[in-house]
Amino acid sequence: RSGGGAEARDSKGGMLRQGNHSPMRVARFKKAWRSLDFLYGFHAFSSLAIGLLALVQPKVFSVFMNPLAKREGCEPMDNISNTIIRLYGALILSQSWLVWQTRHVPDPFVRKIFAQGYCMCFTLSSVVLAYQQITSSEWVTYNWTVVAFFTTFAGVYAWFLVTQKLPAFERSDAATI
Repeated sequence: RSGGGAEARDSKGGMLRQGNHSPMRVARFKKAWRSLDFLYGFHAFSSLAIGLLALVQPKVFSVFMNPLAKREGCEPMDNISNTIIRLYGALILSQSWLVWQTRHVPDPFVRKIFAQGYCMCFTLSSVVLAYQQITSSEWVTYNWTVVAFFTTFAGVYAWFLVTQKLPAFERSDAATI
């Protein structure tokens, strides 16, 4: 065999082809993809809870959409915002399924693409919401918690993308490292 590396077993007894990589490096890559799986799992469960809540109780989120609609007696706007929140909840719920299933995909390119997409999504969402918060007179202080939530997710995905090499994205118990 070329490469001269030793064979090692993973936690489930599968073979890891290490090539010229040390066992410590293999362990670091395995820890990284487990971290990505944890991030995907946390993201999926957060999205599941938020998506279900938006579908079932859109009024919870209407405070972020039209804080002045009820006070100013604009009931049609309140009803429209509930529909938009429910639609957004359906999208969030659906993407929770996608990110959960991504945990089982062995292809590192696909897993990295999902991480890149979510990094971009949360970064752009943070920028749009922060801009709206700064420039609009209708937005209120607690909307910064939403901006912080999206910025945190963007930062975690960005950190993972910047600090990890492609093998860390591989989700296979028989990974080639």
